[in-house]
Amino acid sequence: TAAPGTPPAAKRFDVYRNNVHASLIDALEAAFPAVERLVGRDFFRAAARIHLESGMPERGTLIGFGGGFPHFLDHFPPLRTLPYLGDVARLELLWLQAYHAADAQPLDPAVFARMGREDISVLRPALHPSLRIFSSRYPVAEIWRTNREDEEVKPVALNAGGDALIVVRPAADVLIYKLPPQQIAFLRALREGANFGEAALTLPPASIVGLSALLQELGRKGVFAAAATQ
Repeated sequence: TAAPGTPPAAKRFDVYRNNVHASLIDALEAAFPAVERLVGRDFFRAAARIHLESGMPERGTLIGFGGGFPHFLDHFPPLRTLPYLGDVARLELLWLQAYHAADAQPLDPAVFARMGREDISVLRPALHPSLRIFSSRYPVAEIWRTNREDEEVKPVALNAGGDALIVVRPAADVLIYKLPPQQIAFLRALREGANFGEAALTLPPASIVGLSALLQELGRKGVFAAAATQ
């Protein structure tokens, strides 16, 4: 029996649910700061509440929470004039994934300088566990960067073309690099299990000839882990 003056069970549950919602909205706000800045805090929190009404997280941890938020933004009618917003949110998710990924020692890129092309071609590299690959038809890296890092948001030309990006954390900091689309295709092939020679078929002829130089360049970005290659 409840003590005298205790609110009814339904009211107590509503208070609990509102507190949970507020905590989850706070978590989304922390995970998507660039998105929040783009739409404003009040709009963000209202949209986040609508998103949560479609389903609460099933796991007891907030790690990985928010995975469905970019898709929600893509299809949220009030955001039709901001078609790039979902991809900005996807980039923020990849940043978080890279941040929370397992630590690994990057491979010394000088390894490739000491090897011949035939030896390199048969190797299957270990990609760094933090590596994420992302392509967008919008200039999302610049949109993300100015809304995350600049005191005053700079204008971004949406017709400037899309981005082909990698997100990686070889040490303490998460880094975002723009790459040529052919290099992104090369990395995707490696991620699917190709060796260097097989993946090089995605590259233009000049890059295949300079494969060692390309691998050194990618190695300096922290793309490869020091785990054994095969």
